[in-house]
Amino acid sequence: MKNLRVLVAVLLLAVLNGCGVVRMQGAGPSASPSALLPCPEAAESPMPSPCVTMPSWEQKHADNEAYRRRTTLSPETAAQAEPLAEALRGRFADLRERDLHGEAHVGKAVRAVAPPGTNVVIEAGGARSAVVFAIELPGGCLTGFYDDRESKVEVGGYINDGGCLTAPGH
Repeated sequence: MKNLRVLVAVLLLAVLNGCGVVRMQGAGPSASPSALLPCPEAAESPMPSPCVTMPSWEQKHADNEAYRRRTTLSPETAAQAEPLAEALRGRFADLRERDLHGEAHVGKAVRAVAPPGTNVVIEAGGARSAVVFAIELPGGCLTGFYDDRESKVEVGGYINDGGCLTAPGH
């Protein structure tokens, strides 16, 4: 019985001291376990390292703004939308010659070129009496703005967030 107690005590001591624990080479504690080191270039290190690759600030910012990017518009859809864009640019030139600004005038010009049954969005843009607009076409958008100094009309795909215009506050 005494030998059994000694055997149990030795086994318990061995387990509590970590005997039999498998450790990976190089996996021991480091001086600063939370520090992340940049990965060496492939040419510098032939062996893989336990480093973490972090994207640059520019890449993080671009990823955060990805919802604003427009999808690619097919050449056929772009060709169908371009005459509408040209017509709207002409109407905006006429508004500018007559010194007409504001949501009512821009809305009238945009709705005049929009195909029947299409979704049209007209929004006050805030600065310098700007008005933002979008005409949702099958497969893409006609978007832009008009204010007291300039105007812009573009043909493009939907934004990644869905629709033709980014949501307010984005």
